[in-house]
Amino acid sequence: MLVNSREYKASLKALEIEEYFDLWIFRPLGFIVAKAVQPIGITPNQLTVLAMICGICSGYVFSIGTPQAFLWGAFFYFLFNVLDCSDGQLARIKRSSSVAGKILDGAADYVAGIAIYTGIGIGYVNYFPNPAVWWVLLVLAALFNIIHSIVIDSERFRFTHHAWGRPHQLSYDLEYYKLELHRLRNIPGTWFERFVLNTYIAYLNVSRFFHKPPKNPNFIYDPGIYYRKFRRLMKAWTFLGPTTHITIIIVSCIFMRPDIAAWIIVVPMNIYWLLLVLIQNKKLKSLHLISNPNPTIN
Repeated sequence: MLVNSREYKASLKALEIEEYFDLWIFRPLGFIVAKAVQPIGITPNQLTVLAMICGICSGYVFSIGTPQAFLWGAFFYFLFNVLDCSDGQLARIKRSSSVAGKILDGAADYVAGIAIYTGIGIGYVNYFPNPAVWWVLLVLAALFNIIHSIVIDSERFRFTHHAWGRPHQLSYDLEYYKLELHRLRNIPGTWFERFVLNTYIAYLNVSRFFHKPPKNPNFIYDPGIYYRKFRRLMKAWTFLGPTTHITIIIVSCIFMRPDIAAWIIVVPMNIYWLLLVLIQNKKLKSLHLISNPNPTIN
């Protein structure tokens, strides 16, 4: 299979907001998978379901609790993330992205995440000196994994809005899905779709806590200056992304030390988050608002 570099780049998100581990490892492998299944008619949603199955398998294997099981669990977790990348890449190659696909992808990530964290918890509990402390540590790691994912999404919204003038995606998505939920309320047999939408709307509302839309749509930051000042910081933010968490967990589980991954997520990564917030706030204070020629983008 010949790899078309232009087609590969088209399968990615903007490079400024992609995670390093995705760009170095998982996106190239995801692209190979996407190109391999494209001729046989497999859809992005089918890849999403396959990724979720790999995540559930990973959690089950982790729960066995042997060193060999942790190696296989790490393998399935790695495969999960490759497939989780490939579904979006296939959708971008085929230009077939959809609302249903986006929601299914998010739901699959959380189902797989619950299975994996539960499996790791069960499989490692007998190796940790204090089972109660282990479960508290693991729950905190899972919670901060979710929070960090929300934070990185919010920072991506912020960067693409101010640097490229794109509509404020968080506000747009929230209004769109509320309207879709209102429409489905009058359609019988759509309880599952409404449940998924309600869950996603709750996720978006939590995201607003970390990044509220601009209060005054008549003024914006100069896009060129914002891009130059925040391009590198945006890349720094991506180290809080889900793939960084997954990579840390995979490596630690290979050596059967998921407790080290949990401590890294709970302590150093939160210190890193705090430092980024301080740096970003300092940079924002140095910028000046300018008149917005198109207030509706907010």
